[in-house]
Amino acid sequence: MGKPLILLDRDGVLNALVVDPEQGTVNSPLHPSQVRLLPGVAEALAHLTEAGYGLAVVTNQPAWAKNKTTRANLEAVHRTVLAEATRLGGRVLSSHLCLHRAEDGCACRKPRPGMLREALACHVEYDPSQSWMVGDGVTDVQAGAALGLRTAFLGPRKCDACKIMEQWDLHPTVWVADLAAFTTYLLGEPEKTHGNSHETRPACQGVR
Repeated sequence: MGKPLILLDRDGVLNALVVDPEQGTVNSPLHPSQVRLLPGVAEALAHLTEAGYGLAVVTNQPAWAKNKTTRANLEAVHRTVLAEATRLGGRVLSSHLCLHRAEDGCACRKPRPGMLREALACHVEYDPSQSWMVGDGVTDVQAGAALGLRTAFLGPRKCDACKIMEQWDLHPTVWVADLAAFTTYLLGEPEKTHGNSHETRPACQGVR
């Protein structure tokens, strides 16, 4: 049986989001100079690669379609994120980017599973039944669940997120702080089945 393929969201998982102080909005990096890798990411990808896991990135990137940046900048940002994230030996096998806006109604933009399905089809040597979707958004969990993948939700344990998960009947396999914590969970504990998700999902805490 093949090893799992780990499908990674990008912004908020590999790199930090960018805050616009004037607009009060949070965006993906729009220029390579804005790329800041999150703590522990390069180490995590190196550990996962060394352990034999396949890694692919699946990310919604509509900034060009929304006229927020150029196509060249969008692609340069992605190259910069990958270069930083793999600098310690991690290997990303492929990247799958949806450039559409939500209103375009495409099949690839998460929460639809088109990008995930594409990534799995590109790497048939990995075992889909053991594979993961890892992200910091509810849409990541939705997309992974649509294909029966294990799902990891990264982020603070806030009650607003808990309520959304409950309303949409979503049950991430594991809920941890960040990619480093997910890597520790994956490499430091025996493999768990979907039915054990309640063992790794902590109780809600108040919004901080």
